[in-house]
Amino acid sequence: MKKILFAVSSLGLGHATRTLPIIKHFATSYGIDIISYGNALKFLKTELKDFENINFIEIEDYPLFERGEGFCFYFYLIKDLITTNNIIKKEHKQVLDIEKDYEFIFSDGRYGVYSKTIPSFLLSHQISFMPPKFLGFFKFISDIGNLSYFRNFNTVFIPDFKDYKLSLAGKLSHNYLTSFFPHKYIGILSSYKKMDIKEDIDYLFLISGYLIEQKNRFISKLLEEAKKLDGKKVFVLGDTSRDDVEYLDKYDITIYPFAAKELRAELLNRAKTIISRTGYTTIMDLVELNKKAILFPTQNSTEQEYLAKYHKIKGDFVICEDTENFDLKNLSEKVSNIKPINSPTKTKEAIEIIENTILKNFKKHFFSIIIPASNEEKYISNTLENLSKLNYYKDKFEIIVVENGSVDNTLEIVKSFKEKIPNLKILTSKKGISVAKNKGLENIDETSDYTIFLDADVIVKENFLKELNNFLNKNSYKNLAIGTTKVRPYERRSLSDDFWFLLLNLSHLLTKTSCSIQIAKSDIAKQVKYDEDLNFSEDLKFIKSMLVFGDFFYLNTNSVFISIRKFMKKGYVKTFSEWIYQALMPESKKKNKSYDEIR
Repeated sequence: MKKILFAVSSLGLGHATRTLPIIKHFATSYGIDIISYGNALKFLKTELKDFENINFIEIEDYPLFERGEGFCFYFYLIKDLITTNNIIKKEHKQVLDIEKDYEFIFSDGRYGVYSKTIPSFLLSHQISFMPPKFLGFFKFISDIGNLSYFRNFNTVFIPDFKDYKLSLAGKLSHNYLTSFFPHKYIGILSSYKKMDIKEDIDYLFLISGYLIEQKNRFISKLLEEAKKLDGKKVFVLGDTSRDDVEYLDKYDITIYPFAAKELRAELLNRAKTIISRTGYTTIMDLVELNKKAILFPTQNSTEQEYLAKYHKIKGDFVICEDTENFDLKNLSEKVSNIKPINSPTKTKEAIEIIENTILKNFKKHFFSIIIPASNEEKYISNTLENLSKLNYYKDKFEIIVVENGSVDNTLEIVKSFKEKIPNLKILTSKKGISVAKNKGLENIDETSDYTIFLDADVIVKENFLKELNNFLNKNSYKNLAIGTTKVRPYERRSLSDDFWFLLLNLSHLLTKTSCSIQIAKSDIAKQVKYDEDLNFSEDLKFIKSMLVFGDFFYLNTNSVFISIRKFMKKGYVKTFSEWIYQALMPESKKKNKSYDEIR
């Protein structure tokens, strides 16, 4: 059975409850491994215990943000940010060891759980964080950090409505950052469904969250106030470590430490008024069930404080920002003046959007790899040996070697790989790199999507095509026509090599140029072709012509290596100088000029 990796943050039960319906949906046709921690993991184990195809993995989660008071609050904030960044790096390394086992990855709030080689998706409503008032300058830095994480995923699913007038998260989910990464607004997500049941609970208190020192104090205050209210009152504390139910008959109060599955859904549907925190998942649950509510923000939680102010202005709920001193009876009288939010879509539609988007990322592009080879007996064997190990669908790529004018054993070496690489085509052409590349283009498979032109000394690692395929799917909304990749030195000798290759890659990214590897949209490349009168800088003209039809792209990968033979022979300064000179040379001066081959 094909498998999916789900990763769920444990910073509040909201991540688990909103991801639950997505997990249940995909569990009907996939095996699922769930990474989580603490209460969230316990909750998911309870909710999904009837699914035999679901496994659970406990790994370290991020620290409890926004804890402490006064100076300690800022000390912990900085400390927790550093710790979180380290954990993100650590969990990503763990994913690299297991990614090959999964069809795709779905993460709710865990930024390191992604892959470059398989489709990866993130669920997040908090696109931009709201920093504490004394750290307003930090917002831009945190936005850049968020953006760097979001861009690792094929799509970021935002559980909110695209129309800002209908937005439940306000500026948290609608801000300038969404212009810089692939995303999709999906509407609300809730693990609950509307039930045809009598509303016989006057007040339902839902108290979860992860700030324990504040939570206990808040519960005590609510209990004190609840005793003053008429009617039936029920508390659900979100504590998975206990199972004892407490009854305060004198005040008609029932206290559940935790309510799972049918009980939790039943209580929510039976409630006339819900008292809870301004957690975003809670807000989505209220909207899903068309419920009225009294909401309190968690102290020092900048997200909840923002949501409280936002919904207080909108008048969607009764909001009380003072969690220490409040009169619940007075607040309950204001509930009659509000109307439940009429949501245009519900969870069912959100899951349909998620599934359809994920399926679009499963496209398997056909790649044609063309290698012009002239007197490359020293390098072609290593290049083909690595290509024979490519971990990609065997019917979705081909390798075309075009021998052109060799006087050594290049052709014989290439032929020796015919059995090892069944999808290898061997062609010959007259001498000339552009002639050879065009010969290869004329013979690519008719279903080819992208053609990869490789120098004969380029080494690509086994997951390169998977990574490229995933990159193209992730950027399918763009009109990508021509691109290149980051390259690394194959025979690395020192830090000097790293520096010059950093400069080389940066120059390609900024100038939209390339050396050693070009990736072109096949149908356009067959129209454009290489100028056969050029034996150097032919790639610059080809790229420039391709850009008439679409955009340039740059794949930041660690899977492509090139030989440093040119640099070893002439040195970096001289080689770079020659390349710049050749690039600036008028085209008329380049025609029919021979290229200084280094073998």
